[in-house]
Amino acid sequence: MANDRINNDVVLQLIEENGLLDEEQLNELINEAEVSGKSIRHLVLDMEMLTEEEIVELIANYMGTRVINLPATDIPQNIIHAIPASIARMYNVVPVEADSNELLLATSEPMTPEICDELMFALTRDINFVLAFEDDVKNCINQFYGDESDTVNDMLASLESEIENMDETLDLQDGSDDAGIEEDVVNSTPVIRFVNLVLFQAVQSRSSDIHFEPFEKEFRIRYRVDGALLEMAPPPLRLAGPVISRIKVMAGLNIAERRMPQDGRIQITVAGKQIDLRVSTLPTQGGESVVLRVLDRNVVALDIDNLGMPEDVRESFVEDIAKPNGIIIVTGPTGSGKTTTLYSGLGALNTVERKILTAEEPVEYDIEGLIQVPINNHAGNTFAKVLRAFLRQDPDIIMIGEIRDLETAQIAVQSALTGHLVFSTLHTNDAPGAVTRLVDMDVEPYLVSSTLQAILGQRLVRTICTNCKVSYTPDDDQLALIKMSRKEIEGRPFYYGKGCPVCDEKGYKGRKGLYEYLRISEPIKLMINERRPTLELMEQAIELGMRTLREDGIRNILDGYTTVDEVVKYT
Repeated sequence: MANDRINNDVVLQLIEENGLLDEEQLNELINEAEVSGKSIRHLVLDMEMLTEEEIVELIANYMGTRVINLPATDIPQNIIHAIPASIARMYNVVPVEADSNELLLATSEPMTPEICDELMFALTRDINFVLAFEDDVKNCINQFYGDESDTVNDMLASLESEIENMDETLDLQDGSDDAGIEEDVVNSTPVIRFVNLVLFQAVQSRSSDIHFEPFEKEFRIRYRVDGALLEMAPPPLRLAGPVISRIKVMAGLNIAERRMPQDGRIQITVAGKQIDLRVSTLPTQGGESVVLRVLDRNVVALDIDNLGMPEDVRESFVEDIAKPNGIIIVTGPTGSGKTTTLYSGLGALNTVERKILTAEEPVEYDIEGLIQVPINNHAGNTFAKVLRAFLRQDPDIIMIGEIRDLETAQIAVQSALTGHLVFSTLHTNDAPGAVTRLVDMDVEPYLVSSTLQAILGQRLVRTICTNCKVSYTPDDDQLALIKMSRKEIEGRPFYYGKGCPVCDEKGYKGRKGLYEYLRISEPIKLMINERRPTLELMEQAIELGMRTLREDGIRNILDGYTTVDEVVKYT
């Protein structure tokens, strides 16, 4: 959890205990960590409160060890090969010395007892640590262990022999009901190493999701990067059961239950970063399919200014969320960044003077100062029941994860009418479609028009890699796709990425939002009361100055941020 993570940050505790910063500086540091999602260690360097030498000495004293000059240390090849590349990258460690019983590792991180135990288990020997500078450790890992893509292939090759040994030792059979054998397999070194490697790769490639998909004849693992799925080198089929069970153990799920979907959560440190993983299992014909949603606050900074909204949309959004009551809806398909936008809005309003309650299924980001309630339908903790309880908790602002049915919609309307500001999401194709959806749910049109303040429609499109960006003159077919003429583009070039090592030859790196913002003005209210169709609402909104998702997409094409293909695909 974000607030726990900051409170439990070892560097922060050491700074406090040693009285290196005053109370004002500490509060500034903690607030910045909450907003930016950056670690305390990196923030004290960025804000020039401490030097890296001071931080490394601090950690070394805490761990009862010394600081070494890693680049000046001569490390023989046999020592380098004492640990696998995957372990070095996952835990951010470099072997420095070794004998038959003990391994000395250089690190730049404060090692907790849990991480020490994991490393001792994975390396099957005693370990000790020395401290080095962060960049020195990273440079040595890259120098000694080569390209990251090699790590997967090396890992799979070494896993083959380890798995064969594991099979012989444990007599591993698919679907074995022997709980003791299953536990041994799940906690075996090769399985732990493999799962850690997959998680490490996902974080390094800034994946939003990891898919584990067992089929009859193969076990497929795919990452979603910038909205597109990429497949990693397929592991042996017999790994499917142990790997999925390992993930379930990490998430605190019942590994014996394979017939029902389950949801859980994993909190893990990967290469020095705290990562939250949302876990969902689904029984399928080939076995249990598992999807992990990667929630890395270092990647997603929950701040309105970081969303990349056009200036006019940003100003309107900031203005509307400051209103005392009403409903603000963010709409778009799954994975379009709706939750991130809502959290950014809540973050701007998260002050001591306001009480903010959220009902989510599940809670995606833990934010200090917000009362967040996970919805659990199996336990009877439904949206409707939680929201009714909310109204007795004296809130100022309520966030509803999603308006799915009439009951939830009615409570949202009732909350807005009784002086609360309500945030929520809807799955519709565009902003005007959200109005029609609410009316289709049987919410009275006069209630919709009197409570709705604004609807923000959004999509995420991939952005062109800045390293291999090339300009070109679009042909007539491309202009026809976005319904534009040569005269309208005024001779401006279009751009695409030709592919390079920086973007893994994809031509795209990162994503950007496209937005349309519909304010519920008087003319729109009249049309809602008259139950006018979506198309007429859209035409009226455009007449009143709303820029559609497609128009915002064309603006991004002309500004060189994205391509025609992306805009046509998502708008």
